[in-house]
Amino acid sequence: MSRALLTALVVALAGCTTVGNGQMKALDAQQAAQWLQPGRTSRAEAEQKLGRGSVLRFESSGWETWHYFYKDGLPKFLDFVPVVGLVTERVESGSKELVLLFDQHGVLRKYALREQGLGLKPQF
Repeated sequence: MSRALLTALVVALAGCTTVGNGQMKALDAQQAAQWLQPGRTSRAEAEQKLGRGSVLRFESSGWETWHYFYKDGLPKFLDFVPVVGLVTERVESGSKELVLLFDQHGVLRKYALREQGLGLKPQF
């Protein structure tokens, strides 16, 4: 393998990108269950642990949802770089999405956490 090609591959793999709330990176289902207790956790407590999410407020009822998103992986344009793309197109991005539902009193009523892992795409 030529030195230039090896250098390009190393640079491409080192160029991981992250998007979204950094607090979400380490959050898993077990930790979410500890931090987020429906009927007990307040907006203030959620904000202290995770920061303020993107808010969608339902004016007539006073309920609101907070959305958090985190994505980690390689930039998609690398899939189209000759030779480098042979490696990067097989790497999946990891992502997490968390949605919190608060009632009109600012108490958590429900939450949903969805995770998609980082790894290699299956071969068929």
